[in-house]
Amino acid sequence: MVPQAVAEGRTVLLVDDDPAVRAVTVQMLESLGYSVEEAQDGIQALEKLGPGIDVVVTDFAMPGMTGGELAQLIRERTPEVPVLFVTGYADVDVLGLEASAVLQKPFSEHVLREKLHHALSNARID
Repeated sequence: MVPQAVAEGRTVLLVDDDPAVRAVTVQMLESLGYSVEEAQDGIQALEKLGPGIDVVVTDFAMPGMTGGELAQLIRERTPEVPVLFVTGYADVDVLGLEASAVLQKPFSEHVLREKLHHALSNARID
């Protein structure tokens, strides 16, 4: 289990263009004790980004704005907010992403819990 102190009172901004994937992921996040804000794309995510968002979980491949582009904008605005990428790509090395910041589809609740714990435990505090 994630230590209660990690999940309690934390809010995840979940960004995915697929409503079915968002629904399943919201269920997992809420069962882990997180509050969840949802966005269907990068533009909506940027509108919801602000105080109270502790971590962003975003699909990497989305129409309009990729997860990588979204992460860059998030880092410019709120560098202390960690970003986790969700991808179905088999070779994440090609994407140039740090392995600890990637959730490989399909992922289990256990893996989601561990990745969030790692991201929140290592978040920058400036």
